[in-house]
Amino acid sequence: MTGAGAAIGFWKTLGLLLQASRTRAKGRQRRQQQLLNNRGATNWSPFALLLAIGFSAFLHGMAAFALISAVEAGQRLDVVYTGHIIVSDDFYRRVQTVEGITNLGPNYTSIALESYFEAEAQDIAERDGGQKADVERKLRSAVARSGSQDLVTREDASPGISQVVGSGPSSAMLGSLMLVWWFAMIVCQGEGLELDLQRRRHPIWEWLLSHPVSAGAVFFAEMLSPLAANPVYWTAPLYVGILYGAAHGLLSGLLAVFLLGIPVAIAAACVGKACEVGAILRLPARSRGAVIGILSWFGFASLLGMFFLPRIIDRAVFALGNWAEMADRLPWPFLRLFLGLAPDGTFSFLRGMLLCWGLSAFLIATSIVFCARSIRRGLSGAFASDVLAVVQAPTGKFGRAPLFRKEYLWFLRDRSAIVQTILIPVTIAGFQLFNLRGFLEHAGDSWNYLCGVAIFFGTYFLWILGPKSLASEGPALWIALTWPRGLEAVLKAKAWLWSMIATGLVLLILLWACWAFPYEIAKIALVAVGWSFFARSMAEKAVTLVTVTSESGEPQKISSGRRWAAQLGMLTFAIGICTQQWHLAIVGIVYSWVTAAAMWENFRARLPYLFDPWSEELPPPPTLMHAMVAISILVECASLITALVYVVGGTASLGVAQSLGYALAATGVSIGVASFLARRGVTLSQILTWPSLSSGLPLFRSVFAAGRGEARWLLLGAGGGLVLGVFAHFYMEIIQFIPSVAETVQASRRHMASIPGMVVGYAVMAIAFAPIAEEYLFRGLLFRALDRHWGGWKAVLASGAFFAIYHPVIAWLPVMLLGVSNCLIFKKSKRLVPAMLLHMAYNAVVVLWT
Repeated sequence: MTGAGAAIGFWKTLGLLLQASRTRAKGRQRRQQQLLNNRGATNWSPFALLLAIGFSAFLHGMAAFALISAVEAGQRLDVVYTGHIIVSDDFYRRVQTVEGITNLGPNYTSIALESYFEAEAQDIAERDGGQKADVERKLRSAVARSGSQDLVTREDASPGISQVVGSGPSSAMLGSLMLVWWFAMIVCQGEGLELDLQRRRHPIWEWLLSHPVSAGAVFFAEMLSPLAANPVYWTAPLYVGILYGAAHGLLSGLLAVFLLGIPVAIAAACVGKACEVGAILRLPARSRGAVIGILSWFGFASLLGMFFLPRIIDRAVFALGNWAEMADRLPWPFLRLFLGLAPDGTFSFLRGMLLCWGLSAFLIATSIVFCARSIRRGLSGAFASDVLAVVQAPTGKFGRAPLFRKEYLWFLRDRSAIVQTILIPVTIAGFQLFNLRGFLEHAGDSWNYLCGVAIFFGTYFLWILGPKSLASEGPALWIALTWPRGLEAVLKAKAWLWSMIATGLVLLILLWACWAFPYEIAKIALVAVGWSFFARSMAEKAVTLVTVTSESGEPQKISSGRRWAAQLGMLTFAIGICTQQWHLAIVGIVYSWVTAAAMWENFRARLPYLFDPWSEELPPPPTLMHAMVAISILVECASLITALVYVVGGTASLGVAQSLGYALAATGVSIGVASFLARRGVTLSQILTWPSLSSGLPLFRSVFAAGRGEARWLLLGAGGGLVLGVFAHFYMEIIQFIPSVAETVQASRRHMASIPGMVVGYAVMAIAFAPIAEEYLFRGLLFRALDRHWGGWKAVLASGAFFAIYHPVIAWLPVMLLGVSNCLIFKKSKRLVPAMLLHMAYNAVVVLWT
């Protein structure tokens, strides 16, 4: 500095701006972690940089290993094209040994190896794909026909990248594709993962307008900013060194790291920066965020893909064998040129170095020219502008309903919507799938694992899509407050749209499952039907997490309580599918629907006060959330008390333990909930009567019938319970014609008979305590809240289904009929006691008539 306001030197400017890019990268990493985890970023300093460098080095090592694996898979595919079968070294030696001993021809060789065919076919099917029976049949035929002549060991079939010139076209094609993919991946890395597309990005020429610095230094620093900010570029030369070392020795690999890898990394960084600058200065405002987001998404998705490819490359290549054969007809010289290989198979390090230098220089020069022209246009004010064209209104449901048309026009108006609503949730869901990669390794082994992965992906997609999509619209979302139908209708429409988007993605995986497991199409179709119900409830839970966006564009933080409430039962459906427990999948669907209704009830009360949270009013108790929490506490406390009594008294006390545990839990939870509601102005008589009945009656008159007209409901409840109990008894007798059900029922009866006092204890629990506590919770609280929220038969059926899932699977049908009957008699009689009598009579018949 020679004086105030004087420009500083070139190199000092360069150093300051590169340091600023590092600081900017750290802030971006903290922001991305907040978006990925929805909580405060973890401070890993001072080890964060070391961890990032180590992770990036491991990434490039896996990418190089993926390319080498792809080349070897291509070499094996070329061998298969010649009619040979690739087998293990052990099987090949056994075939040759038997041939040398018998010397009686291939037929006797096949008989002598009878015990080894099945195991070898199993290994080939698991490694390369295909049906085990088909592989075994082909292997037997080849050995019977020509012994070991049509067999090739895995090592001989894939000599490796050092022999790529002598190999067939498949290895050159796959190696070239992997090389181009890696380069595109590091080009799209930029300065780091970009998820927050709502924040303004500052183009490089703004430095010139606000600082007295050299234009050349600013330009040079901005071109190199990805190298300064992202450790992926620091370790990129390792990729080149590993490939050269695998192809032609350790010394060549070490030289390639410095002489070839560094120019390639610089070229990739410049190309990535050119794409970013071009998007900012040459594209319309509504498109630039989409382009930047797509580039960042591709870089991150490719990064994750490098970890999975070595494990699946063989199955993928052999599954696409016919398509690969068609692509082989095209020239694929990239890998050979990159490695400096001549057509005669000779290697020249100098040839490869000169090629990399020339290509890197060309890419760097092209990127600089492109950026310079873009900057001149930016400095002259020649920005790309949006042209608002008149869009014809869509037909069908989107055209008739203004709420759905609003969402359609949002996609047309803001091209970054596709990034916010699909790519970002897919990226984050993919990040979580990567964390569960140990589980995913077996996803392709069975239809239920693959369907479970689809459900898990769709569930997490919706979980992320809700808050991210709402935040992406920013203040524009709240324009809907002026609509005649209000924001609630808009958010319902969004939930429907999100469920459709997620369903489309899930169906792609389910179609893949149908193709991989054609004999399980019926079961996969049932999964699709179940998902259609589950997805809507999951979307409605996600939409309740909406928060107000501040003037600075920052959404308010979602409270931990609401986030945990939305997670209740979130993975139950996926776990049920993975384990083929259909009853657990149904439990997940029912539980998710009731949870969505509970959250929406609270959300509807909070919605008018989003801009005025200190004036917020809670919904009138009892709410659905009160009922669900009380029911969960009842189940957990009963299990805990039962376990404690069982530990003290042993197996002989199990009957007393269950009876005592449930009795104490039912009494305690009922008294606790009644006390909790009383403090909020809800008396016991108000819970035991329907809302339309006068709450001014004394407790006894509000609970029990006061005259002959009301007494008939008590008789109807007792009689209805007897009828339903008889139906349940004969239902259990009929379903025992199913062998598996009969075995389960008989085992349960033998177990109860073997424990002293078990039947008596269970009868006391089922007749004296369960009806009172369960009617109080499931009808007095849960059904009352559902009827207020949904009304009609939907509330009745939902309450009955939710009541049924807390009982054994074989009893779901009669228990649901019991729950539906109790809902109807409670609503018609205006009192809960008839429902309790119905429940007692039902349980008495079921328990005592054995």
